Amino acid sequence: MKHLKKTPSSLLSLCLTGLLTACGGGGGSNGDDLVPSEEGSVTLSGSVFAAPVRGASVTLSDCSGHELTAPAVSDEGGAYRFSIPSDYLNGDLCILATGGVFDDEATGTRDRPAGRLAAFVPAGGMGPDASVHLTPGSTIIHDLITRHGQAPDDARALFLATFGYAPDLGVAPTDATRPATSDKASQRAGLRAALFSQLTMELGLLATDQFSLLEALARDLADGTLDGGDDGGPISVTGTSVTLPADILNRYANAMYEFRAGGREATDLGNAELGTLPFARLALTNNYRVEYLDDGAAPTEGKSSFRLKISDADGNPAPGLAVSLMPMMYMSGMAHGTPVAEVTDVDSDGIYDATVYYLMASSMMNGMSMGYWKLDIMVGGEKATFYPNVMMAMGDSVKATLKGGQTDMIAAMDMSGGMDMGHDMGGMAISEEPRSYYIFKDALMAMSGSYTLKLFIAAKENMMSYSPVYPGATLGGGQTDLIIDGATTTVEVSTDGGTTWIAAMPDSATGIWTVTGLTGLTDGEQTEIQVRLTVNGERKTSDGTASGLDAILRLTPGGMSMSM
Repeated sequence: MKHLKKTPSSLLSLCLTGLLTACGGGGGSNGDDLVPSEEGSVTLSGSVFAAPVRGASVTLSDCSGHELTAPAVSDEGGAYRFSIPSDYLNGDLCILATGGVFDDEATGTRDRPAGRLAAFVPAGGMGPDASVHLTPGSTIIHDLITRHGQAPDDARALFLATFGYAPDLGVAPTDATRPATSDKASQRAGLRAALFSQLTMELGLLATDQFSLLEALARDLADGTLDGGDDGGPISVTGTSVTLPADILNRYANAMYEFRAGGREATDLGNAELGTLPFARLALTNNYRVEYLDDGAAPTEGKSSFRLKISDADGNPAPGLAVSLMPMMYMSGMAHGTPVAEVTDVDSDGIYDATVYYLMASSMMNGMSMGYWKLDIMVGGEKATFYPNVMMAMGDSVKATLKGGQTDMIAAMDMSGGMDMGHDMGGMAISEEPRSYYIFKDALMAMSGSYTLKLFIAAKENMMSYSPVYPGATLGGGQTDLIIDGATTTVEVSTDGGTTWIAAMPDSATGIWTVTGLTGLTDGEQTEIQVRLTVNGERKTSDGTASGLDAILRLTPGGMSMSM
């Protein structure tokens, strides 16, 4: 056997393997998957799934090349079944399926010849009411263990860290294009399998090449990083002229969006129910290589700054390009944008400064998903896409919201029909709502015995557009455009509950307003800072009424917000 160590048969190991119903891993499996078939024997069953694979030859071995029983053949639903002595469960088991036919999810082509799918079951990793479903994900983990010498726990952890989930062998996947069950775990497992079909198509491969692609992905990941190559150079997909691109992980992440947007996906899953998408830091366009540089700092709700390194197709720095940001948050049932700053060219090395002011997190402190941020980087007319996992900010305030009054209204869209990735917008009704003004903390710095506070202020025009606020700016979204008059537009800050106010000055057309000489603050102590915003003579308040409150930011000089 090639793997380095055996997985311990502790309860924790069994839960991680996803095989024991008592550990919560049995969703979607049959209740009689592992039952006595005769004295001293058990029945082991499951499915072969890249969409259901019909007529596959399924073998059971001890992972050292010794088959333990006669092969089984998967039925029309991809199901297989073995009757084996119960003591076989005390050793490692490898289940391998070859041949058969399947209906490809991404292309819709039917009866395509299937290749090889597999799963590795560690010694002691099975118990009553268990099943083993062979999927693209389980195949990659199997190959990391049996072909590339990874320990079972290490292979599973590496897959999880790379792809954002660990396959639960006990969950029966259902075809994402025509789900046979409403069970969310089964639909999610089927959708995750379909992503490899989508990735195959987007790489220009045939549906039948998916199985060679899985082998190439395992070989790539064996060195710890999914980046299209190993010590021998770029990795080829066997039987084709295709090599894995350097941004293969980014393409996998984008496969979720593209598959759901393509119209073939038919699950009931909302965007908050899909699990975590990988946040790859490299994206390739036709002519550019775009790298997202963040020094390991996770993006958070509020201001999130990073750098982009852009090269041409030959690897030469590409300075002086027109670069812009288009972030979009996909929630279950709706989508919206968020404010951004202009991208600036830093130097001749193709480095650009970029900032997104995130209105919300995609992951809450308890791990609950709110959906996904999709960040499109427009570079010279081409698009590079990233999927940042935006964390919830804890500690200091990162933003506050004020509302316009009855003379500052914008169109509101009721998206009760939904706007999920790949799902149509329906049931939209147009009404009006007070315009929202978002005040973000940009920076707080000590300066010669006092403090300088920078605020970024943006106004909502619609769900997709947020414009920086500055004298001379034009805000859309209402029945008529609102042109900001510098003479009657002010931003004021107070640290003593509104007794005294210091005016902030606009920084040209950036949306940044700067207050200098701010006192009443102490390093390391959180202070309540009141912000009063007046636009064209109208004071914006917490509820849009004259009796509403000003914005409150709780900030700590010398401190910072924490991501959770």
